[in-house]
Amino acid sequence: MISLRTTLQRATGVASLLYALTLIPAANASLINIAAFSVVNTNADGTVALPSVLFPADSQSFDLIGGNNGSGLTGQTEFVGMAPTAGIVQFVWSYTSCFPGNVQPPSAACDDAGLDWAGFVVNHILTQFTDTDTNGAATSAQFAVSAGSAFGWYVGTVDNEGEPGTLTVSSVSFTPVASTPEPGTLSLCVACALAFAATRRSIATTMFQKRRTK
Repeated sequence: MISLRTTLQRATGVASLLYALTLIPAANASLINIAAFSVVNTNADGTVALPSVLFPADSQSFDLIGGNNGSGLTGQTEFVGMAPTAGIVQFVWSYTSCFPGNVQPPSAACDDAGLDWAGFVVNHILTQFTDTDTNGAATSAQFAVSAGSAFGWYVGTVDNEGEPGTLTVSSVSFTPVASTPEPGTLSLCVACALAFAATRRSIATTMFQKRRTK
């Protein structure tokens, strides 16, 4: 006959398996399409170039050019999209305050450090990368998003004058991560597993009793 200890061990194993399955991210949710993102200007006339002039073969690259409308007022240009699921956005970035950006030989028309800046944005929360030209040096970066988050990158300007900043982003990838299960998920898994184990034990007990009566 199956012992109570064995039954509980099996039930725990089944519950653990069911719980693990709830942590598996949805399939086919790992891609984001940069071409579907939108440019949003706030007192700015910024634009985006797809793909980046530095990475013409990388469809997930872009040059985000900040505002320069001559207003003398602060402005911001965002390039944003929607997260398909919770995950980690990974990419490589560089920044120049010279215009046109990413040309050879480099443009001599450059704005002063601190007058333009760039970074990433998640649900309207800005995280700045730099306000100083990186002189071609690229940096790897990543940030987390939740399902349905509005996220992307931005270039800001203090005065919309001089030369606009240009943020270059390449090798953009998205890795989905498991969402935290609801508090009752594990309890439900355990309850189902125990019910399953109890049914098996009942069947085994019935079969054993029938054999004894023969």
